[in-house]
Amino acid sequence: MFHDKLHIAHAITLLLDHVDDPLPVVDLSKLLQDDPQENLSIETVTISVDVLSIIANSAHPVSRSHHIFYDTEILAIVHRSKSKESGLVSTTVWCWLGKQCQFKDREDKKLRELATRYGTSPIMVHQLAEPIELVRVLGGQLVIRQVRHRNYIPTIRLTLKINSQGTRSHWTAENTTMHLVRSQSGVIFIDEHDLNIKNLCSAFSYCFTILGTVYVWHGLGSVHSEREAALAYACTLDEHMTPIEMTEGTNDQDEIFWMMLGDDAFAHADYWRWRKMAVAYDPRIWRVDGSNSNPVIPVPHISLEQDIPRSVYIIDCVWELFVVVGKDARGNRLSIRLALNVAIEMSKRAALQCPFPPTVHALVLPSKLPLDLQLNVRDLDEAWLNNGDIPDHMNVLPCKEALEHVSVRFIIPDFTKAS
Repeated sequence: MFHDKLHIAHAITLLLDHVDDPLPVVDLSKLLQDDPQENLSIETVTISVDVLSIIANSAHPVSRSHHIFYDTEILAIVHRSKSKESGLVSTTVWCWLGKQCQFKDREDKKLRELATRYGTSPIMVHQLAEPIELVRVLGGQLVIRQVRHRNYIPTIRLTLKINSQGTRSHWTAENTTMHLVRSQSGVIFIDEHDLNIKNLCSAFSYCFTILGTVYVWHGLGSVHSEREAALAYACTLDEHMTPIEMTEGTNDQDEIFWMMLGDDAFAHADYWRWRKMAVAYDPRIWRVDGSNSNPVIPVPHISLEQDIPRSVYIIDCVWELFVVVGKDARGNRLSIRLALNVAIEMSKRAALQCPFPPTVHALVLPSKLPLDLQLNVRDLDEAWLNNGDIPDHMNVLPCKEALEHVSVRFIIPDFTKAS
């Protein structure tokens, strides 16, 4: 017992005597100006865009609705363009993989054969991590629909029948559907979600088909381009029906609508009312590594990150900021301190343009995610972030408390393990 007390006392002494290393220098102005999604080539003119559905060892042209993808599909998007400056023609081949697709050797071989035919290599694109350039090539709008949960099981007997359309022939708006309409970097994403109130957010516009009725619901923060796109898309879901258009808090008291969604809480943070008046409202993410020569690096898509558990991130949601600490990164004091301090400085700068200084939080994994954060970042998935094991609690700390813990709680276990 005396031995244990000795180690604890020793740990406290070391903590009191500990002097943190100086934080790396970060050029915040450059960091906030850099947008990886905006560094796109616009000095080209489109010649043609072809979308092909890859099924086994076959490629079939998608004859219409090039901008509508399905989550079970493998699609090749072939873009031929000409440089305005040199006049040279080039071809880009993207391969889009839906979350529920089956991408195996035959599909991979067919895709590479296709790219080789155009003298290039395929650029792999995963659902929810689509580059803005690809969406612009498709006309500035991308719709992604779900095919799962629709009782469709392809069989060998049906293969010849579905080869020309793939899973497209099995999606129908007669099913109950929910689509989130989001403006980001000047393009529109329309993503189908499961019909659940926890997928509702005041920031955006939505389209629903419920019991034969088409609804359009505008969150109080939705911008004009989202409202316009939502209404236009809703009209395509049933050409013979005029959508019922509702605005949050104004005329959205439809009982059937809310009964079908459920009566739980949804993402309706008060700050969303400022979104439609903001100059910039896209969330941004950086990975922070205090030991790196470039300690703060932009992350275009967090779903493509390879080592979430051992990493530290800053997520700028404009009206609040989160420092996300991976479950195995809690001992990385330098990176956590740096992330918290950079986030604090970001908040101070944002306060010059925002109606209030954005609050800084530390989100320590494993943890449930705040709904507003989860829906604001398009490819942020709670289950994936927690490695498939979502806890029943939310581990979120205020910035001040996180700064205190980073010099105590995250280091004490190293000492108490001593024997």
